[in-house]
Amino acid sequence: MDAMFLGETGSWGIWVFQDVLLYFPEQPSSSRLYVPMPTGIPHESIFIRTKDGVLLNLILLRFTGDNSTFSPTVIYFHGNAGNIGHRLPNALLMLVNLKINLLLVDYRGYGKSEGDANEEGIYLDSEAVLDYIMTRSDLDKTKIFLFGRSLGGAVAIHLASQNPHRISAIMVENTFLSIPHMASTLFSFFPMRYLPLWCYKNKFLSYRKISQCRMPSLFISGLSDQLIPPVMMKQLYELSPARTKRLAIFPDGTHNDTWQCQGYFTALEQFIKEVMKSHSPEEMAKMPSNVTII
Repeated sequence: MDAMFLGETGSWGIWVFQDVLLYFPEQPSSSRLYVPMPTGIPHESIFIRTKDGVLLNLILLRFTGDNSTFSPTVIYFHGNAGNIGHRLPNALLMLVNLKINLLLVDYRGYGKSEGDANEEGIYLDSEAVLDYIMTRSDLDKTKIFLFGRSLGGAVAIHLASQNPHRISAIMVENTFLSIPHMASTLFSFFPMRYLPLWCYKNKFLSYRKISQCRMPSLFISGLSDQLIPPVMMKQLYELSPARTKRLAIFPDGTHNDTWQCQGYFTALEQFIKEVMKSHSPEEMAKMPSNVTII
């Protein structure tokens, strides 16, 4: 569901237009009118307000199997196109295979959420979702995982970097080092490589913020990703200071469909179980780093 990223030229006109070049909440065309909802499983459609007053729409999927009281909650940050309803096939498989609660977030300007997307606003959205979980007595506040795909990976890394003591672990998939890195990759001609950082309205500097994410981290990389160079996932993994970090590699994984690869949910399940088994800070500090190749 993620659309093509476009770079910026630094001119004033492009500066004003940059949000339109990055965010695609109306692809497909009905995405702002219709958000598919799950059927036959426990769920809630929730509306919350951010600190700056924007109304956001969330979908909470509840795991109701054995030991559901102890299930972790995963906040799901999606890519730059579509809405949370388009992620339900993926989300429902996560629910069943991982035995988790899943909270899907539509950023401002997406789906039924108000407003218009922009970097700082999306960061406020992510904080509001985390704050909301803290108000729920039926969700374990000590077992919060973040999952982000593509643009959502940058959102997850930012939120984790700002809330290291509230996040148990992060899982990011087919995401990028930063928007300037993406611009120089997509537009390799001379000027793009030397634009100063201030030329970019949206930066999403994950390569810097990952240094503040010491919680257990899973990096999921589809090597057949034609949009974001897979080497960026490897570089984020290498930049991560987490003592417990994993790199799950799927040779046939494309940008949007790595979750359909064989072994995908096994990799996530093993990571979550490992984190849950050694949940205390003392035990987590003993766990070694390694690379998992699937």
